[in-house]
Amino acid sequence: MEDIGFRKKLIERVRNFRPRIRWGTLKDDNLSLFKYKLVSLTLVQLDGDSNQIWETLATKITQVAKETLGVITGKESGHKESWWWNKILQDEIRDKQGSFRELMRCTDVRERVGLREVYKRAKKEAKKAMPEAKNTTYKRIYEGLKTKEGEQGAGHQVEMANLLL
Repeated sequence: MEDIGFRKKLIERVRNFRPRIRWGTLKDDNLSLFKYKLVSLTLVQLDGDSNQIWETLATKITQVAKETLGVITGKESGHKESWWWNKILQDEIRDKQGSFRELMRCTDVRERVGLREVYKRAKKEAKKAMPEAKNTTYKRIYEGLKTKEGEQGAGHQVEMANLLL
């Protein structure tokens, strides 16, 4: 008779997500409404030392932003810092994730051993590719800053974005 194995969750954690203001919606109509509300609130006389004034203004800005732009409480989607990922690194990450999925779907014990080795290799390759991709991206950015266009400042953000691609 064959034993039946059940997989259980390795870690059960309570996820508390901190509410965040939706600053990305601060454009067009929301921008004008935000400015209007903020100006009308800051017309109130501010008394006290600089720390009290700062706290009052920060509180009012946050309050207006929450009312105007809204708040999200869900999990952040995507990777926090993946803007510098190049095509090679993206492929390595995709391979690693695919091999992990195969490993998790596998129910045969002997087959899992082989899939675990494949996953470990893919994980190691992705780990190696990460600093290389980051370094090459930053080198391109720094080289772009050394040019005449890079010295112009914020007006040439589009050219700098093209350097990343």
